[in-house]
Amino acid sequence: MAIEENPGGFIERRHAEAAMREERTRLFIESVQDYAIFMLDPQGCVATWNPGAERIKGYKTEEILGRHFSCFFSEEDVRAGRPQRELEIAKNQGRYTEENWRYRKDGTRFWAGVTITSVRDDTGRLLGFGKVTRDLTERKLSEQSLRESEQRFRLLVEGVQDYAIFMLDPQGRVTTWNVGAQRIKGYQPSEIIGQHFSRFYPEEDVRAGKPAWELSVATKEGRFEDEGWRVRRDGSRFWANVIITAVRDSDGSLLGFSKVTQDFTQRMLAQTALEESQRKLQESETSLRQLSLHLLRTQDEERRFIGREMHDSLGQYLSLLKMKLGSLAVAKPAAGDVEAGTVNQQRISECMTLLDQCMKEVRTVSYLLYPPMLEEMGLKSAIPWYLEGFSKRSGIKTTLEIADDFERMPRDVELVLFRVLQESLTNVHKHSESKTANIRLTRSGEDVVLEVTDQGKGLPGTIINQGGNAWKASTGVGLRGMSERLRQLGGVLEMSSSEAGTQLRARIPTKVPPGEGT
Repeated sequence: MAIEENPGGFIERRHAEAAMREERTRLFIESVQDYAIFMLDPQGCVATWNPGAERIKGYKTEEILGRHFSCFFSEEDVRAGRPQRELEIAKNQGRYTEENWRYRKDGTRFWAGVTITSVRDDTGRLLGFGKVTRDLTERKLSEQSLRESEQRFRLLVEGVQDYAIFMLDPQGRVTTWNVGAQRIKGYQPSEIIGQHFSRFYPEEDVRAGKPAWELSVATKEGRFEDEGWRVRRDGSRFWANVIITAVRDSDGSLLGFSKVTQDFTQRMLAQTALEESQRKLQESETSLRQLSLHLLRTQDEERRFIGREMHDSLGQYLSLLKMKLGSLAVAKPAAGDVEAGTVNQQRISECMTLLDQCMKEVRTVSYLLYPPMLEEMGLKSAIPWYLEGFSKRSGIKTTLEIADDFERMPRDVELVLFRVLQESLTNVHKHSESKTANIRLTRSGEDVVLEVTDQGKGLPGTIINQGGNAWKASTGVGLRGMSERLRQLGGVLEMSSSEAGTQLRARIPTKVPPGEGT
């Protein structure tokens, strides 16, 4: 009733509402900066122009209104009738959408996302076209760069011949195959794509579930690396270095696995050959060490034999000779030959004196060759006995520092330390001009250490300055031999020298390796 009573007012309100909606739409369109939104008349001439269109295409409103929209296309597209064809499609289908190159006022081009929509009135009459354009150049360039990067990577992977590089799906089936995989494993792409990668493994590994286990580790930890036997298409085996990496999308979903395999057979064989050579070398060194120890033991046995022979045989002969001379000394001279008897007595007495010295020297030499005390009572007792005799013979005062509870050691260890002591004190006597020598025997962990120190003139400066093992070539064959024997038993001989004197230090393990000492 209200409408019938005042139809003019209703119509006015409808017009006012429509005008308001149109104003809002206009304000919205004019406020949009990221999209070019404008109208074309039915012939394709620009009828409206928003700030977004001005920003994207570079034309001001007064420059573009009334111009045909073909000015946004390249000359080739215009000659090909592309602008008109787009309008025809929008006219017939209501809408046209594409992405392509468009041109700005300054002639530069940009990648445009274009939508053209036909605009009609209530009766269906064509009023024109609404056109929305967006600058997608940055996205286009990013996509192009990505495609080019992917292409370069694909070409790189496909061209690599020394590595088998391929992809697996989440179940372990081969999805890609490069030239290196074909060369190393022997499969053509058509033979292997779609097949499970377990066919590259020996049967025993497949039965043990190794392929599935490797994918499980790569899934959990992101990566799996291994070296082991793999199988080629012809059934032959090769030693492979394998890296499996889980491939996931941005959401973390598993897309599959990348797998890189390298043939390390030659390297493995070379490593095996090297290890075998090292083993044989160690065996040879062990044999040489045992031979050297055997020779040194033989020398010691010869010394002991000579020492005993001198003591038992030569010593007895000398004792017998002394007895004979003694009997002559008590014999009565012939009657009337007192002077001759006196002379004979003097000569016999001189012979007895020389004989005593000879017997004493024989006993000393025999003991030094192989002291019975060393074998019977050990190094702790043999050293004081030797030092007492050395001081009497050389006039050099000696001191000894050794623990009361010092225990016996293996025979070879005691013997080599005794020989080092003999050689070092001989050098002190011959070369140092020292009046004293200090000997110290201690334990250091599993080692025993013998130190001999003098206060003599020291080694020559040229030898001191050379350092290292130069002294070994300058201190006599005997000491060098003892250094070698120490080395054979796992020990070491060191020497330091200055104007204040010289110190020799022998360190040797108390536990001799099996078969190298008793």
